[in-house]
Amino acid sequence: MNESNQESQIHPNYKKAADLIYLSGALGIGNVIWMYDTLDNGLKIFTALISVGFVFGIGYLVSKGTEWIKFLLAVILFLGIVGIPFVIQNLENNTVVGIINILQTVLQIWALILLFKIPKKRNL
Repeated sequence: MNESNQESQIHPNYKKAADLIYLSGALGIGNVIWMYDTLDNGLKIFTALISVGFVFGIGYLVSKGTEWIKFLLAVILFLGIVGIPFVIQNLENNTVVGIINILQTVLQIWALILLFKIPKKRNL
């Protein structure tokens, strides 16, 4: 199967979901820029880069039609729900960061919904 034929078989929701995840990653970059003064050592910079890179990596896998990534995203979002007190604290301490965190969560939930709406492939 050639590459263009394979791409045409990828459900459109993968592309839409990937775009939402990439937008979430872009917001993450915005968060890093907004909070640049907190990146005062190498470990914090490394953690920020890995976090943003991880989001873009998920977006890449989604864009390629990787079916299992929706389960990983679901687990990560579930674990993120545990961090809601942290988001509330961010809203109180730094409203911009808190709003960006909420927007990222909404985008990722939207992407996850799109991924789970993709019908399962049937082998004929």
